[in-house]
Amino acid sequence: MIQRIQTVLLAVAAIACIAVVFIPIGTIVDTLHNNVALYEYGAFSLKECQDGIVGNGVLSTVYVALIWIASAILSVVTIFMYKNRQRQIRLNNVNMVVMLAAIVVMLYVYPNLVFEAREYVTPNFILNFNYWIAISLIPAISIFFANSAIKRDEKKVRAADRLR
Repeated sequence: MIQRIQTVLLAVAAIACIAVVFIPIGTIVDTLHNNVALYEYGAFSLKECQDGIVGNGVLSTVYVALIWIASAILSVVTIFMYKNRQRQIRLNNVNMVVMLAAIVVMLYVYPNLVFEAREYVTPNFILNFNYWIAISLIPAISIFFANSAIKRDEKKVRAADRLR
């Protein structure tokens, strides 16, 4: 039973990581001209917007996508490590660090350092984040609960071994 819960939680984490890659992170709008969207910020690139139509990419943000894809791969690999629970727990801990790095790069590094240095974000041009980006919290929560289930399972196995 616990094995199925772990598997489902890790699968949910992998699916949510892939979903974050394809959801637009936000838009850069011009506050002086009625919040007209100038750029769309996604996991792969910063793209120009004209009249509501997303155009060509002007800046690559592929590192955000790569980190989220690495997190999804770690989640899938962890599913198949069910025979070695200690390794599963360690991989989940590594995955949590990778997700933390992805969130920091996605929500802080690119908007506050890269976009401002290249003057895509100025006092007149601000970045409005998409509300759907909250999906990026689902993998962290799922892996946390999967780790709890793995630890409970390990505790039961150790208790059964002591009884023999």
